[in-house]
Amino acid sequence: MTTLIQKLISYKKQIELRDRFNKPFHFDTNILTVKDKKTLNETTNGFDRTLLLKELIKERGKGIYNNTELNFWIINRWGGIKAYKQTTKNIQKISTFEKQLSKRKLTKDTFGTISSLSKIPSFIDPDNYVIYDSRVIFALNWLILTTDSSDLKFFPMPTGRNKVLVDFDMNTIIHLTHLKEYQNKEPLFKDYQVAYFDFCDLMKNLSVEAFGLNAKPYLLELLLFTISDTEIFAELKEMMTVKLNYS
Repeated sequence: MTTLIQKLISYKKQIELRDRFNKPFHFDTNILTVKDKKTLNETTNGFDRTLLLKELIKERGKGIYNNTELNFWIINRWGGIKAYKQTTKNIQKISTFEKQLSKRKLTKDTFGTISSLSKIPSFIDPDNYVIYDSRVIFALNWLILTTDSSDLKFFPMPTGRNKVLVDFDMNTIIHLTHLKEYQNKEPLFKDYQVAYFDFCDLMKNLSVEAFGLNAKPYLLELLLFTISDTEIFAELKEMMTVKLNYS
């Protein structure tokens, strides 16, 4: 995994996240105090504001997952996933997700919406959980594929909205570059039951390697998110070739 760590360190040195990551977001949740919102308003840099928001909600949330208003604010308002409605079914799904977090084992139904659900613990407990985002998984899988990381299995790709990620399906790329294993039905991807937890553990470890001691895992998450459809996609275009043998 040495090369993977080296590549992450290289990306971290090349890219100024304070300039590149500038995701706009709302912070109109009632869990934040007037002072919190004033501080966020005065923090003009989008990257710094994101980090501050993570820590403020962690502090105000006090590790509790049953704040329905906060949960859906994180998914709908901050995350922009408007389709994930505040229904009885989805409230129950979040409750089930919380129980599965403590057991470190997800059901297939839960993992089916992990991109949305994982946003909640990424704020409630950002020291241990990150968002299982399609861009982040795309970038991470590419780095596993192109470095000395044969000891790592790939992470199952969640459905994404980014056109580049949809057009250049990472699952297909992985299968084409591991045809022998695919034909022998050897498992290339982590099981959905443990993939999220293994992902969070790996992000915690790699964040420290790339950003230094005590680095929060969301720093690496933001780095991978930022480079997924730019630097990572440029690498993919440069390195990938497809040749068909036909008569």
